[in-house]
Amino acid sequence: MLIVFAVCLPARHARAELSALNLQAIVDQAKPGETIVLEPGTYEGPITITKSLTIRSTQAGTVELRNRSQRPAVSIEADETTLSGLRVIDETVKAAPTLLVTGDRVVLEDLHIQTGSGGIAAKDADGGTLSRTTIEWTAEGVRMADKGNGMDLFNAHRWRITGNTIRLVHDGIYMENSDDAIVSGNVIERSRYGVHCMYTRGTKIQNNEGKLNVTGAMVMTSRQVSVTGNTFTKQSENVNSQGILLYDAHESWVADNMVVGNRVGLYVEQSTDNRLENNQVTYNFVGIQLLESSGNTIEGNAFLGNVSDAQAKGSVRNTLVGNYWDSFQGIDVNGDGKSELTYAINPFFQGLTQRRPAFQLFFQSPGMVFLEGLFQTERERWATDLAPLMAPPGSGPREERSEDGLMTGLAGFTLLGSTGLLFYRMRRRSI
Repeated sequence: MLIVFAVCLPARHARAELSALNLQAIVDQAKPGETIVLEPGTYEGPITITKSLTIRSTQAGTVELRNRSQRPAVSIEADETTLSGLRVIDETVKAAPTLLVTGDRVVLEDLHIQTGSGGIAAKDADGGTLSRTTIEWTAEGVRMADKGNGMDLFNAHRWRITGNTIRLVHDGIYMENSDDAIVSGNVIERSRYGVHCMYTRGTKIQNNEGKLNVTGAMVMTSRQVSVTGNTFTKQSENVNSQGILLYDAHESWVADNMVVGNRVGLYVEQSTDNRLENNQVTYNFVGIQLLESSGNTIEGNAFLGNVSDAQAKGSVRNTLVGNYWDSFQGIDVNGDGKSELTYAINPFFQGLTQRRPAFQLFFQSPGMVFLEGLFQTERERWATDLAPLMAPPGSGPREERSEDGLMTGLAGFTLLGSTGLLFYRMRRRSI
């Protein structure tokens, strides 16, 4: 059954606010399973939905729900409820989120949420959908640390969060004890962490865009998370900024991401059995940091234009192979596009700054580079790419790269042989 509620707004905005309809009364009149279509106008919150309903506007953005209370603007307790096309103004700074979902299989779509708390919180609510929604913090004078999250899942499994835009919140999308979520095609800007996983399993973070956050994607104490096809740029304003961070993450997959202009591109700490492959890591201060991590496979990535390609400490038994490091000059003897010389990541600077953080001020200074070059202790324990690429993946035809690599290798060995012969003749003449 379809129920249409219309409201004719007076010309002046102040009078419109005074004549706002009580949406709770409208919801209470509807029967379970009915659809409520709201005509353009201003409606009064907060509301609580305790039966399965569809509430939508005739045209997205023309229905405004205002809430000035300390309660959520909308509380959805019923399963299989849909909320579509509303603009929710809830700018009071408070602990309660703007939308609170505790029912299963709830659909939220085409919303525009202006919040002074958290945007949407789903608790003990499974199988929900959030799509084509904008969430932004609009209250003034509040520190980022005191803001709420854009989308917050707690013990809420199998959510699909797709095609949303989230700005100026604490964490854009936060998931805790919430498994098998799909986070796809979202844009998250100027927040703390763009996408943040805690104690999750099976989360898919794909084709999102994060920019000007502290960290683009943070995967912590989680398993079997995939981070694929995302673009994370300009996470560099904070000393702890990273494009993608894995901490205590296991059996996860990080692939085909563009990680550009961050303080650290890829950060991996106390993490095991992950795969990082085919990522473009460019123009960061540090391309990749490996700390106390083992059993990871790092393959086919391109590290281009970074101030420092890599730093590592205490990270043994990782498999690094077939990455391109543009600061490394290798020799390809057999023409297979891979260097016969290995690329070892010197742990000196990373170890020094962990003991004395103030020495970060000397990052890549001539004196520090000189000291790093002298440090050769326990080289067999350094993280080492056993077959670094001679050219970035996909940079040109294999045959041309192979031929160029072969010629470079032959030229190198010829030069080495000529130098040896010269020293031998000079030595013979001096005897």
